Amino acid sequence: MSELQRVIFISYLLAGPGFWIAVTLLMLSSVRRMSVIHRPAPPLPSPPPKATILVPAKDEGRRIADCLRSLLAQDYPDFNVIAVDDRSTDQTGAVMDQLAAADPRLRIVHIKPGELPDGWTGKNHALHKGIQTADGQWLLLVDSDVIVAPHALRTTIATAEVKRLGMLSLLLKLETHTLAERIVLPLASGALAAFFTISLTNAEWSNVAFGNGQFLLIRRTTYDLIGGHRAVREQYCEDIALARLVKDIGDRPRIAFGADLGEVRMYDSLASILRGFARIYFAAGFGSAKRPLIGIASILLACLPVYAAAAWGLIGVSHSAPGALLWLGAASIHFILLTAVVTIIYQFVRNPVWPVLLFPVAGAFVVYILARSAWMCVTRRVEWRGTVYTHGIGSPTIGAGP
Repeated sequence: MSELQRVIFISYLLAGPGFWIAVTLLMLSSVRRMSVIHRPAPPLPSPPPKATILVPAKDEGRRIADCLRSLLAQDYPDFNVIAVDDRSTDQTGAVMDQLAAADPRLRIVHIKPGELPDGWTGKNHALHKGIQTADGQWLLLVDSDVIVAPHALRTTIATAEVKRLGMLSLLLKLETHTLAERIVLPLASGALAAFFTISLTNAEWSNVAFGNGQFLLIRRTTYDLIGGHRAVREQYCEDIALARLVKDIGDRPRIAFGADLGEVRMYDSLASILRGFARIYFAAGFGSAKRPLIGIASILLACLPVYAAAAWGLIGVSHSAPGALLWLGAASIHFILLTAVVTIIYQFVRNPVWPVLLFPVAGAFVVYILARSAWMCVTRRVEWRGTVYTHGIGSPTIGAGP
């Protein structure tokens, strides 16, 4: 090898295999930090604190019945459920009323079209209205597309009580049906965890805070102290904003693996995946383009060169070029490390692992999502569920607003 070739080769080793060795070590640390839930779960306090489960839903008539049935099937000894029909135009409200007529633990709050106040997102207003009538010492906020395991409430409350947490949020199993979901969703979720270091939510010394609104358990006293949803009423990623407020008051929010406790179908099309994750990345980065740009650079510099290195090594071997076997060996190690890490990501969300073979396709879509998120940071314009938000993401303030 010439001097220039050695410099290029060493640079590749650092940016390729070296990067993935570092990622592997960081992943092991993150897994340990986020392994908050253990089986068997610790015992509940005596008497168990009462819990209220809240589910906002807008035009979820096809899914809401399964969600509510799974919630009503909890093995927790003392709980009730409040479902909020948020201005639905389909049969969502009727399905809720039918289920409530058969189970007194279920109460329904109806919000009619035109009743959304200015300055509120629909979901935040729906949860605010529902919690006004909640009487639980613990509040479990669940999205309407989530199916919860029967022991989920017992396990999370017991864990939160033993660990004296103010908030406990779970990363659920990703339910995937289409090819686009199976290829892109797990990698987009893994990129979120990696580039936005969400595991540092569980580190007392870090100011990182992340919550997942699909399954978010919060102590009622903590909720009231931070100002509830009124404090985050304009935030379309209110789960992240709530986690930040909880961490600001030192009440120990935690994010944990929870694939055994529930599952969710986040998005049902490629277009919705691209829009949805760009919005989440924007919120997770606090409206700054720094993390998305780092993510783009990481994928382009640490992932894609493996194919160029392998091709260069193969061509070199066929021509007996000096150093060709080194390139081929380094590319092989790079590919093995990359594939192993991505496989683990797909396994964590209980997804089939064969889409790992299509990593270049999934990686390209994640780069697009990151770029779209970075553009949002520039324009401060975000569209979600038919509403365009043009204000900055801002920093939620405890107890903000009248």
